[in-house]
Amino acid sequence: MAHKLVGFAHSSNSLNTEYIKKQLLAIANNIEGLATEFANENDSRLTMYNLKPGRLPCLMLFKNDTHKTHINAKLSNEKAIEWTKTHVG
Repeated sequence: MAHKLVGFAHSSNSLNTEYIKKQLLAIANNIEGLATEFANENDSRLTMYNLKPGRLPCLMLFKNDTHKTHINAKLSNEKAIEWTKTHVG
Protein backbone atom coordinates (compact mmCIF):
# COMPACT_ATOMS: atom_id res chain seq x y z
CA MET A 1 0.00 0.00 0.00
CA ALA A 2 1.88 3.02 -1.27
CA HIS A 3 0.86 6.39 0.09
CA LYS A 4 1.80 9.69 -1.50
CA LEU A 5 1.20 13.12 -0.02
CA VAL A 6 0.98 15.98 -2.50
CA GLY A 7 1.36 19.54 -1.27
CA PHE A 8 -0.21 22.25 -3.41
CA ALA A 9 0.70 25.94 -3.30
CA HIS A 10 0.10 28.87 -5.62
CA SER A 11 3.14 29.40 -7.85
CA SER A 12 2.95 33.19 -7.58
CA ASN A 13 3.30 33.07 -3.77
CA SER A 14 6.91 32.15 -3.02
CA LEU A 15 6.34 32.17 0.77
CA ASN A 16 3.59 29.56 0.53
CA THR A 17 5.61 27.55 -1.97
CA GLU A 18 8.58 27.38 0.41
CA TYR A 19 6.25 26.72 3.37
CA ILE A 20 4.61 23.71 1.73
CA LYS A 21 7.94 22.30 0.46
CA LYS A 22 9.42 22.50 3.97
CA GLN A 23 6.28 20.97 5.43
CA LEU A 24 6.41 18.04 2.99
CA LEU A 25 10.03 17.44 4.02
CA ALA A 26 9.11 17.51 7.73
CA ILE A 27 6.27 15.06 7.15
CA ALA A 28 8.42 12.71 5.05
CA ASN A 29 11.09 12.74 7.78
CA ASN A 30 8.48 11.63 10.33
CA ILE A 31 6.54 9.01 8.37
CA GLU A 32 8.66 6.21 7.00
CA GLY A 33 7.91 5.13 3.45
CA LEU A 34 5.66 8.08 2.62
CA ALA A 35 6.30 9.58 -0.80
CA THR A 36 5.80 13.33 -1.14
CA GLU A 37 5.39 15.64 -4.10
CA PHE A 38 5.04 19.39 -4.59
CA ALA A 39 2.49 20.69 -7.10
CA ASN A 40 1.12 24.09 -8.04
CA GLU A 41 -2.36 25.42 -8.81
CA ASN A 42 -2.20 24.13 -12.39
CA ASP A 43 -2.10 20.45 -11.43
CA SER A 44 -5.25 18.69 -12.65
CA ARG A 45 -5.60 16.65 -9.43
CA LEU A 46 -6.42 19.84 -7.56
CA THR A 47 -9.56 20.55 -9.58
CA MET A 48 -10.45 16.88 -9.96
CA TYR A 49 -10.65 16.06 -6.24
CA ASN A 50 -11.12 19.40 -4.48
CA LEU A 51 -14.34 21.40 -4.36
CA LYS A 52 -12.31 24.51 -3.49
CA PRO A 53 -9.25 24.26 -5.76
CA GLY A 54 -8.44 27.95 -5.37
CA ARG A 55 -8.02 27.62 -1.61
CA LEU A 56 -4.33 26.95 -1.09
CA PRO A 57 -2.22 25.57 0.48
CA CYS A 58 -3.65 22.08 0.27
CA LEU A 59 -2.38 18.67 1.34
CA MET A 60 -3.79 15.76 -0.66
CA LEU A 61 -3.22 12.13 0.27
CA PHE A 62 -3.28 9.31 -2.28
CA LYS A 63 -3.15 5.58 -1.71
CA ASN A 64 -2.02 3.55 -4.72
CA ASP A 65 -2.64 6.63 -6.92
CA THR A 66 -6.25 6.92 -5.74
CA HIS A 67 -7.41 10.04 -3.90
CA LYS A 68 -7.95 9.25 -0.24
CA THR A 69 -8.47 12.65 1.41
CA HIS A 70 -7.28 16.24 1.45
CA ILE A 71 -7.24 19.33 3.63
CA ASN A 72 -7.18 22.98 2.63
CA ALA A 73 -5.38 24.68 5.48
CA LYS A 74 -2.13 26.18 6.63
CA LEU A 75 -1.09 23.88 9.47
CA SER A 76 1.88 23.78 11.78
CA ASN A 77 4.31 20.99 10.94
CA GLU A 78 3.17 19.09 14.03
CA LYS A 79 -0.51 19.28 13.04
CA ALA A 80 0.28 18.34 9.43
CA ILE A 81 2.26 15.30 10.61
CA GLU A 82 -0.55 14.32 12.96
CA TRP A 83 -3.19 14.76 10.21
CA THR A 84 -1.15 12.66 7.78
CA LYS A 85 -0.44 9.88 10.29
CA THR A 86 -4.14 9.69 11.14
CA HIS A 87 -5.06 9.14 7.50
CA VAL A 88 -2.18 6.87 6.53
CA GLY A 89 -3.12 4.48 9.31
